[in-house]
Amino acid sequence: MATALRVSLVGTKELQRRLKQMNPAINKRIIKESLLEGALKVQTNAASIQITGGGRGKGKGLAPLRNKLTSRTGTLRRSIAVDRKPLPFAIEVGSDLAYAAPHEFGFPKRNLPPRPFMGPALDAVSPQFGAIVIKRWKREAKL
Repeated sequence: MATALRVSLVGTKELQRRLKQMNPAINKRIIKESLLEGALKVQTNAASIQITGGGRGKGKGLAPLRNKLTSRTGTLRRSIAVDRKPLPFAIEVGSDLAYAAPHEFGFPKRNLPPRPFMGPALDAVSPQFGAIVIKRWKREAKL
């Protein structure tokens, strides 16, 4: 799943003037740091909000929910990681576990409905992305 980020500067004239004076290498660093901050927020949201505790069996807590992913052991939660290799212009968040994708997208052959956790995490955090970039640009411009 990929998403794109577009930032339009509608801030003050002073912010726009200072940004034009910045070294392009600084802008590259700002984007890199912004992507990392956003990715860490998506990772946290997916692991702590989108996946609920629970499970089957004695002492394991609640039974799994039909439409929301539950975690018995926490392995899936711990597997959600940020891949920084595509930086400075992209970043990836996800799990390398074999059963992560069937949970996210469903698995009809096994009658497993989709119980997405990455998509909703991205949807929850994406409204913050523009503000993250602007915050870092303002900090760099000393505004």
